[in-house]
Amino acid sequence: MAESRNDRLAADWREMLKIQDQPYLSWIATNGEPPCAEEYLLNVRLRTYVLSVQEGRYTVSAISRCFIRVTLRDSYPQVAPYVTMLSIPPVFHPDWYSKGTYCSSQPWRPEDSLKDYIMRMLGTLRYDPSMMNTDSPANYKALEWYRKNLGSALFPSDLTELTENTPDMCAALEKASLSCGEVIDSWPVRQTP
Repeated sequence: MAESRNDRLAADWREMLKIQDQPYLSWIATNGEPPCAEEYLLNVRLRTYVLSVQEGRYTVSAISRCFIRVTLRDSYPQVAPYVTMLSIPPVFHPDWYSKGTYCSSQPWRPEDSLKDYIMRMLGTLRYDPSMMNTDSPANYKALEWYRKNLGSALFPSDLTELTENTPDMCAALEKASLSCGEVIDSWPVRQTP
């Protein structure tokens, strides 16, 4: 069973290379040895909204960058990836709990790829109406705010096209990632008295 999990993790890692170093996203594997990564740190560069307290009032503000951790627990892929917002304040969105945990609008299926799951999550950050779940929100205040502003020019919040890398670019990224452990140069550590 462990070997099939590693095969799945490696397949997901290779799929994630399709969205590596895009204008809207870059990521690093922070746990597990690539290609068997079990955790990713995402640097997302999309316009989205946060709720903060300014001068004693709740204020919805736009941000253009956030950091997100994606954890593939031991029960993955039987259970969905665990996605948490590391940026403070967390995103203000109906599909995100107020503490910063993502609640997908679509049920997770073990055959879903991690890349596709991440792309859906990125769609929610953009307030893409096709990616939102207004029937069973994780954040009712965000849903109320969204419905109140639905006819305005706020949505989608970012028009960036979520493109993917070419196969050649993915191969180059994979080669570079897998050779990162190679020693290029070394020198003795200088002892301080």
